[in-house]
Amino acid sequence: MAMIEGGSSEMIFVYNSKRDLDKQALAYISVFSDKIIKLDVQSSTLEHSFLADLSGRLGVGYQDLVDHECEQLKSQEYYLHLSTPKQYIDLIVKHPDYLKTPVLIYGDKAHFISKETDLLQLSFL
Repeated sequence: MAMIEGGSSEMIFVYNSKRDLDKQALAYISVFSDKIIKLDVQSSTLEHSFLADLSGRLGVGYQDLVDHECEQLKSQEYYLHLSTPKQYIDLIVKHPDYLKTPVLIYGDKAHFISKETDLLQLSFL
């Protein structure tokens, strides 16, 4: 997926179908709207431009896009030596499982969801 496109009222839900929290949050948000674009990192190709745009909408650095709690990632020796934005983006492009999810994108903003009920706190739903 390239740049994040869509109108100001369009919602994009980025999730990992292998994670229970993501599946629960997806079910929860689907109750609010059936017009949500669902982007499963397991079946989508994440591009550098998409990740750069996502980082900007979240207001975080590239290193914050990485799920540092991911056990698979923690077991990788090279993970300890990542230091540049390009290295973090390249890591996520190569291993989409390492992207911190779920994320809800709405207009020019995006929010990490840490539990499905976080969605209730977002005023645009």
